[in-house]
Formats: sequence, C-alpha cells, structure tokens
Amino acid sequence: MKGQTSLKALLFIAMFPLIISCERGADPGALSAKGAAASSSASSEPDELQGLKLYLGYCFVCHGQNGDGKGPYAEKLSSPPADFTDSTYFRGKTDVELYDFISKGGLAHGKSMHMKPFGFQMTPQQIQSAIAYIRLVNRDGRIDAAEDHGYSGEDIYRNSCVMCHGVSGKGDGRVSKMMNLNVRPLSAETLGEYSAAGLFNVVEQGFPQDSTGVRSYMPAWGNTLTEKEIIDVIDYIRTFGE
Repeated sequence: MKGQTSLKALLFIAMFPLIISCERGADPGALSAKGAAASSSASSEPDELQGLKLYLGYCFVCHGQNGDGKGPYAEKLSSPPADFTDSTYFRGKTDVELYDFISKGGLAHGKSMHMKPFGFQMTPQQIQSAIAYIRLVNRDGRIDAAEDHGYSGEDIYRNSCVMCHGVSGKGDGRVSKMMNLNVRPLSAETLGEYSAAGLFNVVEQGFPQDSTGVRSYMPAWGNTLTEKEIIDVIDYIRTFGE
C-alpha cells in the first residue's frame, strides 16, 4: 500500500505542470485571438478566395450561400444564423472578435449552441481567410474566380468538400454529421452513375434546395471554382472509387 501511495505521488508530481497549464486556461484545440493575430502576421495574408471556398464548406448550410443567414438548414435552428450582409452589425465587430467567435463557437460567447467551435477544424490562417471573405460579403463585394490560383484538386477538396463528404468521401464529414445531412458516398458505384460531363455539371451547378430538400442540398461551385479546378477536384474524387 505504501508503495502504491508513493507511485501515485510521483505521478501527480510529474503531471503537475500539465495540470497547472490547463487551469491557467490553456486551450489545446484553438488558438487565442491574440495568438491568431501573431500567427497570421507571420504567415501569408488572408485569402478571400480561400475564405469563400471554406465558407461554402463550413458555413453556407446555416448562413446561406450568399451570407444572408438563410441557408438550407436555417429554418431548423432555434435561433436565426447571423446575416453577414448586415453591415451595421458587423462594422462594430473587430477581426479579433470574429476570430474568437469562429474558433470558440457560440456557447463560449453566450450565443447559439448551433454555432460550433471551428478552431478544431480550421487553421488560424483559414479562419483569417474566412473572416476576410465575410468582410467582403459585408461590403457587398464579389470575387473573380476566373483566375487559376494554383490549388490542386486535393487542396480544393480538403478546403471545401471534406466537411460534408468526409476525408475519404464516405459522406461522414463533420458538418454532415452535425446537421444530419444525407451525403452519398463518393464510391465507384455512385461515380459510375455519371458521365464526365454529368459529374462536371453536378459540381458546377449543385443540387438546389427547392428541388432536393435540405438533406440533399449541395451548393453550386461554378462561380467559385474555375473550369480547371472543377476538373482537378473531380479527378481527385475519382481516386476514392479506385
């Protein structure tokens, strides 16, 4: 018994620095707003186009494809999602405040539980890019997606598709689980139902909510991805069925 007590004491002493760091508020899942600013300054500038692609992956389901708070899942929520086109409200919010809200979620700020903490899914740079896009929407700005920005098919999939379709295309992405969305697996069987042109049209035009319902809705990517990027992401998706 004495030996067991000594062992427990030694384990406690070894873990003491970790316990103290946790009690001081260390957040292993998401950087603080101050840390995010430092990280952002040390890396490249926020990318509005990447922000748009991330937005369509993470945010459109609730906030709407145009940022007006009227996403396909909005009517299912107990409180309405934020309207990013409301310039009066968002003009009074700093980028640090928006970062903190996105990374830590609604409950951490006394807001809706439906706004999940995305600091576990998005890197600091990605959150900064999402904020840059939200600011653009707030100014009623537009992005010219005609230029090729050098994203590979895998880059595009992991930035914009993985949240619903899952890492390996099984339809088990975090957003699909959270929202109980009906996402078909990108299997050889599913992909085999479409010709090359048909699959291109699906990515380009999406599945509108008014014809498929909320559980099968998919945004149109034609105004977000170039023709080459759509082809590249389809080529990457096809590797799931091999």
